Amino acid sequence: MSRAGATHKQIERVDGRTVLFLTVCSCLVSFLTTDLLAHAIFTFCLLLILCFFGLVKQGICCFLVYLTAIFGLYTEIKYGISFPSPLLLSIIYKLILPAMPVYLLFRIPSGKLTASLRKLPLPTKAMLVLVVMLRFAPTVVHEFGEVKEAMRVRGFLRSFGTVLRHPLNTLEYAIVPMVFRSLKIADELSASAIVRGIESPCDKQSYYVSRINLLDTFLMLFSAAALICCIML
Repeated sequence: MSRAGATHKQIERVDGRTVLFLTVCSCLVSFLTTDLLAHAIFTFCLLLILCFFGLVKQGICCFLVYLTAIFGLYTEIKYGISFPSPLLLSIIYKLILPAMPVYLLFRIPSGKLTASLRKLPLPTKAMLVLVVMLRFAPTVVHEFGEVKEAMRVRGFLRSFGTVLRHPLNTLEYAIVPMVFRSLKIADELSASAIVRGIESPCDKQSYYVSRINLLDTFLMLFSAAALICCIML
């Protein structure tokens, strides 16, 4: 089995509700805790969780950005430097924490995520809006990669200097196909939802089995305990 396949299989072990709960706890820790050490320890725990699910490279990149922002903020405060803005560094290190579980949430297959969210006491329309929001960012990133590759093949993306000399042309070459691809994806998504009976009032069934297992229980208890400890410190 390839590494990507092993990562995909590992991610399928976790329930979408668990990762959503972990994301909520991360948001609360990031914006309620006043202790920097507790904040850093919780971020390191998220790094271990990402590594457990096979997202080693992404987890290390997030943690390095977090450490860089912390170090830059400490240096600016100590030596009175104001560039880059301390506010920008504060926003970065605050947002990295919830961004890590959100990335894990993005990697869950949409069908499994939808099956998990159906178990929550949410109205169907609110649940659909939440699923579309969670799938929006990875879809846009994927489509932007396709557009970027097409620009490179057709010679519109020659070098970084060309991009700087002709920013409006580069923006036009990227934005116009992105808009038309987004419209096409929206039409296909609407047709797919109608074919799958999204308007039917009957209970929906899923290919994926949504069940809270031991791993989900451990992650939820750990998240809740870490949240309480970080806020009380």
